[in-house]
Amino acid sequence: MISVFGIFVSTTAMVIVLSAFNGIEGLVEDLFSSFDPSIKITIREGKTFEDDAININELKSIAGVESVAKVIEEITMLKHGEQWITATLKGVDSNFFDVCNITNALTEGDAILNSEGFENTIIGLGIQNKLQVTSDPRYSNSVTAYGLLRHKKLSKNNKKAFKPLMLTVSGVFSINPEFDNQYMITSLNYAKNLFEYGNAITALEISISDKVDADLTKKRIIEQIGDKYLVKTRYEQNELIFKTNETEKWMVFLILGFILVLSTFNIIASISMLLFDKQKDIKTLISMGATKQMIQRIFFLEGLFINLLGGLLGILVGLIVAYLQVKYHFVALQNSVIDYWPVEIKLDDILLVLTTVVAIGLLSSYLPVKYLIRKQFSDSF
Repeated sequence: MISVFGIFVSTTAMVIVLSAFNGIEGLVEDLFSSFDPSIKITIREGKTFEDDAININELKSIAGVESVAKVIEEITMLKHGEQWITATLKGVDSNFFDVCNITNALTEGDAILNSEGFENTIIGLGIQNKLQVTSDPRYSNSVTAYGLLRHKKLSKNNKKAFKPLMLTVSGVFSINPEFDNQYMITSLNYAKNLFEYGNAITALEISISDKVDADLTKKRIIEQIGDKYLVKTRYEQNELIFKTNETEKWMVFLILGFILVLSTFNIIASISMLLFDKQKDIKTLISMGATKQMIQRIFFLEGLFINLLGGLLGILVGLIVAYLQVKYHFVALQNSVIDYWPVEIKLDDILLVLTTVVAIGLLSSYLPVKYLIRKQFSDSF
């Protein structure tokens, strides 16, 4: 039972930890899906390209592509009252709300970029706090953006290098501190006017169906538009974050796997004591015609049974704990984007844990038993 308990604890920890890392990965993906598109197209050399340089209708004809939005991203200065900050202005067309789920991240106001001829903006919660502005029309909810003109040289005496344009705050979103403190969203026409971009844009953002593979769709897009453009999936846009989480997940799995290996030494000790305890019974079986292979198989199955019993119980309890966390959120998080630790159970991870337990069980049972049988009872055979 001590051996079973050691395997049980290690296996339970594996299931819980892998499910917790899956939850974090899913949370990160959900957070970035509210703002980052499934696929983003930018120019390889330079910063902008003409908005008609890529045939959008041809992009939409690719299997899985649902919507395409034109985007301009530029650094700007924002002013409200006496407050000044820098922000990233993201000018988008009407398709943007089909590409990203920004409306689900609104904390106040509405996702309106143009109303009755007046330009509006949706700002991050961090920007709202810094500017001390609200989307409530009963109060002062207008801000002024200062765009740096590309064809003007910046100098101390050249104030005309910046173009001021006023707009009204119509909504506030909250995704994560990185986006909340950095981004404001306006209409594409406002961004073109502010920075005098003409027909130029900085990116095309694409949404794809959940049923299609993003990498395959990316490959088809590249085949259509050529190598002049840089095409990135959502994973590649945030590659560092996803890779860091994935690396941490497998490092922890290896550590727990090592602990599982250490737990198997209890099995070796148990089988050894069982062999010494059953010497008379083994000799009785030999006198009745039992072969060396039969004796080995008895103790091998004993060790394998200990592994499987501890592993299956560990997986079961790990799944129960993960399910209870999903259902009741008993493990809370402080000062986070969510109030509880996210957990996601994946069948692939459960099969991986079970395979690991079986593989370690086979090795930890077969090799020691073979050695001990040969050493202790060589004279009898």
